[in-house]
This record gives sequence, structure tokens and C-alpha cells, in this order.
Amino acid sequence: MKKLSVLMLLFSLTSQAQVSQLVDQSYFFGRDYFLLRSGQAKMVIQCDKADVGPAFTYLLFDATESAQTSRKEKAFNYAPNKGFASSALQVIMKNYSFTALGHNTITRWTVENGIPSVEATWWASGIKVREVITPQSTNGVFKRSITLESADLVAEDTVCLRLSIPNASTTFKERVMIVSQPQVAMALAIQGKDLIRISESKDNIEIGPLLLMPGEKKTIETYLIVEIPGTNEQSMFTKSSSVDKWIGKEQKAISERWKNSNKITTKDEVVQNLHDNCRFILPAYVSENGKMDAGVFEYGNQWVRDGSNTTLGMIHIGEFELARMMLDHMLKNMILANGTTMIAGGFDDPDREQFDQMGEFMHVMKSYVDWTGDASLITENREKLIAMIERPLHPGFRDSTGMVHNKREFWERTFNDAYELAYQVWVIQGLNDAADLAGFLKADSKAGLWRKEADKIKKAMLSHPKMKLIDNGHLIKRRNISGEIADKIKFNGWMDGAPAKVESFSRLMPDATMALPSAMNLIDPKSALSVNTLNELEKLWNERWFMGGYDRYNTSSQGDQPGPWTFATTFILRGQHEAGLLGRSRRSLEWLYNNAGGRTGAWFEEIPVIRSQAFSSGLIPWTSAEVSYFIVHHLMGVKFKGGTMTIKPALYKTTAPIKADLRYRLKRFTLDIDGHGPVAYATINGVKVKPNKEGAIEVSPDFISGTIQIFTRKD
Repeated sequence: MKKLSVLMLLFSLTSQAQVSQLVDQSYFFGRDYFLLRSGQAKMVIQCDKADVGPAFTYLLFDATESAQTSRKEKAFNYAPNKGFASSALQVIMKNYSFTALGHNTITRWTVENGIPSVEATWWASGIKVREVITPQSTNGVFKRSITLESADLVAEDTVCLRLSIPNASTTFKERVMIVSQPQVAMALAIQGKDLIRISESKDNIEIGPLLLMPGEKKTIETYLIVEIPGTNEQSMFTKSSSVDKWIGKEQKAISERWKNSNKITTKDEVVQNLHDNCRFILPAYVSENGKMDAGVFEYGNQWVRDGSNTTLGMIHIGEFELARMMLDHMLKNMILANGTTMIAGGFDDPDREQFDQMGEFMHVMKSYVDWTGDASLITENREKLIAMIERPLHPGFRDSTGMVHNKREFWERTFNDAYELAYQVWVIQGLNDAADLAGFLKADSKAGLWRKEADKIKKAMLSHPKMKLIDNGHLIKRRNISGEIADKIKFNGWMDGAPAKVESFSRLMPDATMALPSAMNLIDPKSALSVNTLNELEKLWNERWFMGGYDRYNTSSQGDQPGPWTFATTFILRGQHEAGLLGRSRRSLEWLYNNAGGRTGAWFEEIPVIRSQAFSSGLIPWTSAEVSYFIVHHLMGVKFKGGTMTIKPALYKTTAPIKADLRYRLKRFTLDIDGHGPVAYATINGVKVKPNKEGAIEVSPDFISGTIQIFTRKD
């Protein structure tokens, strides 16, 4: 009997360790995340559909410390051997503790007093429990409203609520429990006059007993106050005990700020929800000083490419102030005086620089100027920007073809010296955008040179007799400087179980970046070259799985992260849409909506198809930004040619009609599109405007605000 008891204890401990590991790993089937931010405090809410622990929990981080979000165990409220389960609400009935069960809990975005919030609804016996967590301040305050509805009780009954903190409190006064550490101070403040008591362990508060009559609803309001770094306990108590007296003004300020957000209205559930999910979540990824982690639970680091593309999405949801802070942060901290750009928190050797980063940064800089009219960052950073623009033109990075070449490819692996398609594309784009901004840079004399060099690279990329990045009628990813196509390779991967780690040979192509020239209109997106390339990319759909989605490149050469990639899928989505392949682009968009985080807007970088990757599959703000950008730029067709706004919608049948309320310069405008066909004409503040020869409506530079109505042909 004693031996059996020991075995049962060992089994129990092993099971607990295994469950804890499942809770801590980033990717788990049925697991979604929401992100909220209140000032410096970032909250990552974890929602599970499997019963591996409480289904509705959260982790707390410092939004200004990108390295902290690299792993869950770095969260402020993570406790050894306990994890972050203390963040779960418990409902106590007759000494039995109920918590949210994954298969019986519904979570969603909701809006409370104009502020995006997260709601969980679940059952505690016959009581329906509704939790809503809302950022209330720019200074680390989250409101947690708990509504108990006696929805299925036969008679009156009593319950208690239990809220916990990760460690024993250092102070408990009146209705406030505080845990103070050097890095952070956290307080739970309970509103109302219901009876409360602290546990002997001093790590939880019980509220109640609460009497509920059949059909009755009762709401308890609580606050989580977070100070980073930790403050003295008396100051924390003073702030927390009077939170109800001062929070109203701060809550109103946050609500007013959210009015800046772009809004759309359509009966198309996929487009509507994707847009809202992205605009709700993107600001939470980034701190007020413009810093972000490129991959939450994975990287804990910063790249100019991730920051630039996330900023592009931020602009297209109307978050101009935060976009400016992101650009300013990159200019001050992520770009050197000689134009070198940051990669994974550092600066690499010249032969391993990422040439795309210049183009991505200049592209978002131009977009920022187009939408906001604010060119101050350009004039303030003129010399650094010119150095960055011209760095890829250095003779050491180019040869007689005019194209750039080095050993690092777009996805950061190292191969033989070669011309990488994505690098040519982004250098071309960056040079042309720089030429458009030359006046602000006080570099008008350089604009002609930049355009000339962009044209030279493009010509070589598409038509060089030996080195062009085309083969068999479609674009290719990479060609070695010796002339041969870089495709079949022997490449040793890094992660156990990854294809390149276990298979003898791999292929590099096709590669999702092959869609970029179509997506960015650097080639005619409807040309044979574009369509042939997009057809070639279909090989990446469902390559070694059954759930849909595109890999970032041929799965056989994945060294660490095989599976369908979300932001790589958006590259192809954008190319498909520009090519008029709306059936394919719709399939890609619906896949993003139904997989990998589309329900909340917190997409994984990839859905891993090997177990070793599940622990650190990251949440990528870049994907949320790409989806936001797609809806405004590609679907509704709001673009800028030079400094002129043009509008040429390409709606799905199910999306039309659509109305958008968009932030523009110092004001806003309404865009109202009546159908999904070609543009017949438009009215701009009541004045009729015909489309240009490309079928787009050109908006006068004098336009400030008002209404733009697009009327489509009903062929």
C-alpha cells in the first residue's frame, strides 16, 4: 500500500509538471491570446479551449522591455511552481471552487465606454459569470468587472468570489491587497461594501458571501493597479484605495483617444471582425515610447523590418501618434549614423545586413507623411536618413549588374553570395519613396540619381541576360553571383525535428517573397509573369499539413519553424488581390480569420507542425499590421501615387457596400463604396469626379475632410 501511494504521488507530480508545461508553451491547439495595455503595463490574456488549467488567465509585462516578453516565466505575475494561475477568478459555492473551463467558456473583444476590452463568459454551477477586463488609465490600471447572473438557480443561494496575487501580500489595508517588489508593485482594490477577507496565506481575497435570488444579476467591480518599477507601499495604498475617485477622468481620456481609431462598417463578418480585432490589439503590442517585441514568447527582440511594417499597420488603423513614436524610436535607437539598421537587437557584419530594411523604413516614412502631413521626423533626421537610403548603393554591396548581393537571405539564413529577390524589391521601393520625399530631405539634387539606380536594379532583376531573377516564366527567390539558381541545398537546421535537420537535401523555392513585386505593383500584377509566379506559390499551400495556409518557403528547407506562416500568407494574399485573383485572396483571408489567432487579432508567426516548436511559437504584431494594411490599401484601394491620394476599390462581392471613417491629416473623412465592380464615378463633398485612365479616383491635394462616395459600375 505504501509503495502504491508513492507511485500515485509520483504520477500526480509528473502530471502536474506536464500540465504546467502545456500551460506555459506558447502554441497549444485551441489557445488564443488578447493583448491590452495601460501605460507601461502590458497584459497578455490567455484563453484555452482545452482543460489544462483555468481557461481565462493573464500575464503582466513591462511594455518598454521587449526582452521580458520572450518567455511567459518572465512575467511579473509568474510564480515558480504556480505559473500565472493566480490571475484566474474563482467562484466558491459550498466550499467548491469553480474556474472557467475551456470547453465551457466564451471569450471575445467588447467595447466598454468606448474602450476595447476583453470579455469571458462561463458557468459556475447555475450561475453565469461574466468577466470584463478594461484598461482604465495611461498609468497601469485595469478594471475587472465581474457580473454574476443567477440564470439557472432554482432558489436563492450564496457564493463567494476569490481573487489572487502570485505571492503573499506585503500590505493589506481596508479593501486593498498589495504585493511590492523592486521591479513592480501590484495591488488589488475591491469596490463596494460587500464583506471581504484575506486568506491566511495572504495571497488572495474572498468577497462575500453574496446572496443571489433566482434571475438576479450582481456586479462586483475590482481594479488591478500596476506600478513599474515598484513604488513604496503607502503611495501604492493611497492610489489604490481612492481609485474610484480619480479614475473617471483617466477613463474618459482613454475613451477620447480611442475615437482616433479608424472604423469600417460592412455586413462582411470576416472583413469587419478582422479590421476591429487588429485595431483593438495593435496599440497594445507597442509601448508609448514606440518600442515593441517582434515576437512575443519567441524573440524578445527588435528588427527595423518588423517595426517598420507594424508601423505601417498602425498608420492604417489611425494610430498616428503611436506610429510617430515608433518611427522616432527606430531613428534614435535602431539606425546608426552610417545607415546600418538593427537586426535582432544588434548590428550585423556588412555581408549579413538585411537590405530590405532601408526600403521598408522609407516606405512607412512616406506613408506616414502621406496620411498625417507631418514631415518633421524627416527634417530632424536628414543626414541619418540619407546615409541609410544610400547604404545599399555602396560598391561593396553591388556589382556590374547594379543589383545588391550578400550571403544573408531575407529569412536570415546564410548561403552562398547571391542576389535575393526581396532585397532588390525593397531597395527599389525605398529609393523611389526617398525620391518622393527628397524635398523634405533637402536632397532634390539626389532624387534623379535615386530613381535612376532604382530603375537600374529593376531592369537587371527582370531582364539581365544572365542574372535576372526569373526562370521558367516566373520570378525566383535567389540566384548566386556565379549565375546558377539557388534552390537545391544541403542545409543543417537548428531545431530537432525540423525538415532541414532530419532530411538530407532541401529546396529554397518557392518562397513567399516572390509575391512582393505583384503586391507592391513593381511589376504589372495582372501580367503573365505575376500570375505564373502566384501559381508557383500555390505549392506552398498545405505543403505538409491539412489545415491550409502558406509556408514562408519550401518546407523542406525549414531549419526551425515548419508550418503555415501568417505574415508570409499575407504577402501572397496581397499579391493575389492585386492580380485580381479574388477567389484565392478570399481563401487566404478566411484562413487568417479562422486560424492562428484571427479570432482575436493575435496571430502566431506560424502554426507549428513539429512539437519542439510549440513552446516558443511567437505572437507577431507584423501580421496584425499586414491585415490592417490590406483592408485599407488593397481592399478599399486607398493609395498614394507620389503625393496624390488615389482610390480604386477591389471589394469582394460579400464586402460591398462598405463605409469607412478614416483619420486623415488633422481631420477625418468618410469613404462610402456602394459596390464591388469597377469605379463608374465618385463624388467628393458633392462634386462629381471621373476615374483616371487606370480606373482610380484622384483626390485633390486640397482635400481636407468630408465625404468621398464611390459609385461602381453594375455590369
